[in-house]
Amino acid sequence: MYIVKRLDEFDKWLGSLKDRPTRIRLIRRLDKARQGLLGDVKYVGEGVFEMREFFGSGWRIIIFTEVVVLF
Repeated sequence: MYIVKRLDEFDKWLGSLKDRPTRIRLIRRLDKARQGLLGDVKYVGEGVFEMREFFGSGWRIIIFTEVVVLF
């Protein structure tokens, strides 16, 4: 399981999408990522990943990873 933190800027952008089915698919993709089902992800470098969605014009969600280990 992962913790997904959505930035305010992302939520504003997502809310501004006029195509409701696209918005729903992207939200569902983030929900799956939260459950550990990352799907098609490409490593870009330095802790940055790109979640790729192959519908419409091809959507990309950029992910920044932060790892904290407590002992």
